[in-house]
Amino acid sequence: MGGSQFILRQKLEDFSFYFFPIIDRFPTREKWALCSQIKNCVYRLMRRCIQVEKSRDKRRFAFEMDVDMELLRYLIRLAHKSRYLNSKRLQTVSQKVGELGRILGGMLRSFGVQP
Repeated sequence: MGGSQFILRQKLEDFSFYFFPIIDRFPTREKWALCSQIKNCVYRLMRRCIQVEKSRDKRRFAFEMDVDMELLRYLIRLAHKSRYLNSKRLQTVSQKVGELGRILGGMLRSFGVQP
């Protein structure tokens, strides 16, 4: 397993432990909509990270992770615009997602994919 994949996997796990309790406090009507979409997106990112580690087709799964990362950013902005995340939390979450994105970008470059 490459170093960047291991770091990304650990950072994804840390992110989910930080962010999931926050989104669990979203209004009840969003529990099965936006909250569920965000969690599923993070789960897909973790699945893709494992696929990058285990697969021979690392480029494909890394590119799919990049697409899922963009979706996660959109869902987080949507949560903020819907006033489920305050500006301070948005800033913290955005920093964490930015860090994930930088690690993923480095991984993509190492596989010869332009992020």
